[in-house]
Order: sequence, then structure tokens, then C-alpha cells
Amino acid sequence: MRCFIAINLDSSVKAEIKDFILQNHLNQKFEGIKWVRPENFHITLAFLGEITDEDILSVKNMLENVASKHASFPIELSGTGFFPNIKNPKVFWLGIKEQPILLKLKQDIDRGLTECNIQYDRKPFSPHLTIGRFKTPLIIKPETVKIQDFKASFLVTEIFLMKSELFSDGPVYTELYSFKLG
Repeated sequence: MRCFIAINLDSSVKAEIKDFILQNHLNQKFEGIKWVRPENFHITLAFLGEITDEDILSVKNMLENVASKHASFPIELSGTGFFPNIKNPKVFWLGIKEQPILLKLKQDIDRGLTECNIQYDRKPFSPHLTIGRFKTPLIIKPETVKIQDFKASFLVTEIFLMKSELFSDGPVYTELYSFKLG
């Protein structure tokens, strides 16, 4: 099963992001972008890829332990950007204000995955929320990037082990388990 560990957003923040895309006419500014469906908005803490049912149980137990040691905390979404960069955009994202508690949560998850011998994507953690993916290379003009700054915040009270299924019309993410913080 293809899985990842994430922070999910509440419906009001998802609606704010959707409104931000519409109000800034981003559909017209970025031709060839495939927007992430609002129900799929999340912040990835660890991408696991294909894992076995046995590994899912190990991850579940580890996340219960990690979540119990972390209190709820606020996250602030702020600004926009592109991965890998503006000259060769593949992903359009909303930024996340860096905070020690989020980084500590990520470190504890990484440590737990390593101790459980679970393979996962070990790219450096760059907290963000993907809102669109470019299907083809696009030259972005400087005036296009001038968009209203996005700001929103929400309280993180739980983390999730998610299943990812890929379909021709886009991925479907399903919550397998949720873990209350604190």
C-alpha cells in the first residue's frame, strides 16, 4: 500500500486556499497547471511509498508514541513559491512559517521510522503545502508572480497515516489512522 504521514487541514482553511486561487485568477496566470483538489490539501511529514501491512502496524504504533509526546501547535501558512525554482517550476506551493515544534515533530517521526526499519523519502524537510503541479515546463513572467500574499493559520491537533491511490484523474488520499497530539 502506498502511504505517507501528514498534517491535514480543516475545511475552513481548505476553503480559504480555494478562494485565494480564484481571487488571484491563478487559473489564467498559470496555464498548464493541475490544481490539487481541496480535499487533498495536506502537509507531508514523511512519504513512505509502498509498504506492507506489517510495516503499517509498525508505523501505527510508532506514530501513537510520537503523537503522545507532542502538544497541539499552531501552523501559519504564508507566501507562495515554486519547486525546484521559478525558472523550472514543477510545483506551486504555499509556505509554512518555520517553527521549532514542527521541526521537532518531523525529527521524531524520522527517528521512529528509522528505528522501525521503514524506508522513506529522506529529502531535506522543506515545510510547504502543494496547491498545484505543472504538467509541462512553463516560463513564468515576473508580473505573473505578483499575486496577493496568502496568510492563514490553524491548530494542528493530530497527525495522520494516509493511503495514496493513483488514478488517471488524480490521486485519492484516504485517512488510515489519526493520532491525537498530547
